Amino acid sequence: MVEKRAANKVTLEVRAASISKPPIKLWLGIELVFLTLVVACAWFLQIIVSPSGSTIAMSCLLGGMVAIIPHAYFAGLAWRYTGARSASRMIKSIYRGESGKFILTLVGFGLIFVSPLPVQPVVLFASYAVLLVLQMGLAARFSNTQ
Repeated sequence: MVEKRAANKVTLEVRAASISKPPIKLWLGIELVFLTLVVACAWFLQIIVSPSGSTIAMSCLLGGMVAIIPHAYFAGLAWRYTGARSASRMIKSIYRGESGKFILTLVGFGLIFVSPLPVQPVVLFASYAVLLVLQMGLAARFSNTQ
């Protein structure tokens, strides 16, 4: 509630509380650019260490994509609704998004390990973890700007 004073009258202005949507496209764009830089660094490192194999960069790319694709799915569902009138739909959407994110992550790792692609599990999980940390950092950054 904000109080405004005009001459001898006191008027009250009521502002509705609302949660604004985070910049999802910007957020995912930052993640993709970061993943591209990590994969480029891994590819460069791979050329120096072992020019014959391509498992380091491929593992980085796959681990990052397993983090980004489910996050994009969750973000699309979680921020579909806004406002107090759609609070119940918003909660259901968040639960669906989180469940879908979990399932997509499991399916992603399952497909990677079942496939004949040569991956290095340590690099795969490391790039996945780095992208999760980036997501948490971006969440903290975008929540403080509102």
